[in-house]
Amino acid sequence: LNVPREETMFTGDAFHLENAISNVIDNAVKYGGNEISVSLLKSHNEIQIDIVDNGTSLNNQQLNAIFEKFYRVGQGNVHNVKGFGIGLYYSKKIIEKHRGTIVAAKGNAQTIFKINLPNA
Repeated sequence: LNVPREETMFTGDAFHLENAISNVIDNAVKYGGNEISVSLLKSHNEIQIDIVDNGTSLNNQQLNAIFEKFYRVGQGNVHNVKGFGIGLYYSKKIIEKHRGTIVAAKGNAQTIFKINLPNA
């Protein structure tokens, strides 16, 4: 966990934002690798939350689809973890309602989720 020493404030719906961010972290635990880092970066204009794991199983097509409602990554019709495929969709919608963005990308043997929220 990497956070700045100074206090970071954001005005929003604490219940839904906590659920949205927790859901992304929960997905890293369930589907990512065995190392997870969460970083918070604050600039004058925005707050960025990076959730990075060392999972490498997602391909580019899956990365483009994981925020779609009811989408689940699996092998054929088999899913190792129970779920409905709405968690990342929900997270994206909540973050967008707060005028933010969330994207997923592959890095050097990593999966990276970047959440950007306006720093009002």
